[in-house]
Amino acid sequence: MAIKSGQILHDANGFVIDRIQSGGVSNLNIPEEKVYELGNYQTVATVRDIPDLSFDLESTDVSTEIEAILTHRTPSLVATGDKLDFANSAPIDIISPFKSATGAFDIVKGISIPYLTLETAAYRFGVRQNSTQTFTLRGDSVYYIPGSPYYQDIALANNILTYNFSHTAIKYVESGADIYALSACVKNPATGAYKRLFYSTTSSDGYTNSATQITVLTDWFDAGYTRLHVTFGSTTAATYAQAVHETTSVKPAAVRAKDVCLYVSDGASTPTLGKWAGVQSFEVTRQVNLDNDEEFCNTKFVSSDYDTADVTGNAVVKSVDTADLFAKIAQVANVPTNEVVGPFSSQPLEVEVQIKDPDTGTVLKSLDIPDARFTIPAVQGRVQTKLETTFNFTSDGGTLYVYKGAKP
Repeated sequence: MAIKSGQILHDANGFVIDRIQSGGVSNLNIPEEKVYELGNYQTVATVRDIPDLSFDLESTDVSTEIEAILTHRTPSLVATGDKLDFANSAPIDIISPFKSATGAFDIVKGISIPYLTLETAAYRFGVRQNSTQTFTLRGDSVYYIPGSPYYQDIALANNILTYNFSHTAIKYVESGADIYALSACVKNPATGAYKRLFYSTTSSDGYTNSATQITVLTDWFDAGYTRLHVTFGSTTAATYAQAVHETTSVKPAAVRAKDVCLYVSDGASTPTLGKWAGVQSFEVTRQVNLDNDEEFCNTKFVSSDYDTADVTGNAVVKSVDTADLFAKIAQVANVPTNEVVGPFSSQPLEVEVQIKDPDTGTVLKSLDIPDARFTIPAVQGRVQTKLETTFNFTSDGGTLYVYKGAKP
């Protein structure tokens, strides 16, 4: 027998992620360097530095659940019309419990991948394809647990430094230290501020632990941090019943292109969004270049941040006739249809994608790029093939918003 996909779950900050098609650590890079010395025919040793890993998640979920989790909001509390901005994303902890066997729901093993920072968010839509969203996160730690992985959200209290784990934790040994809390992070829900804590017996940003408790070395409550997030492993078996997955009566299993509409602004002083016809595919990607901060006497990254985001994408269109094609070209260039469009004709336009429920027609989610600047497309014909034209764009401000339901 082999491990089946139905046995693997992904739980982010306490929320089971739905409709996952693929997910997990896709790249684990542990920097290594061999040390040599004069007069020695053999390698002295191999030294290692802080690991760097990628966690990829692809899902057909067209709700705003994942976006809410990434921006540290409770998915069920996001109201219709609420805007989710990836600029507000914060590190999350993911645990991956492994069920025992087909038809069973008790957890026998698991993986903890804490403190993951969002690097890329990509949305793809195509004719006769399921709409997909893919997220890539970066981190520095992965722990394989001979039991159940747990994520615990603890309410901090004033003048209290020690808190209990929900279950007895399994020991992890690093640099001779017994570590039970595999990760710890304090958060200020009011401002979105967060701070990563590290195992230490002396640092004010540190914590100590036992198999049953974690003790922070600073009263973070006084600084406005009211939540403590920890991950750990335990031999106490967790259970994830079938009911943890949302049914199709709550959210669609997947959405096809027939339920996706693309709207582009006309560029007027009071702009109007018009639906584009003939669209075959659309994709948009938000990507950042993460910069990891390191320090002496620390086996983890202190933090990961970025300067500016880059939002790019394209729409592939099969125009019904030349008038439609040239009208779209004039629109993205913001040039009157009776004037010539050249390669330097350009104007940022708002682009919106609406994703509808296949059964009810209700708008489930909207993607909004307020300042998409299109490149004048290249046009190339091919024998026995209908002409398809690719309209590439980039966001001037690097902005991609996600709305629950239709954009207000």
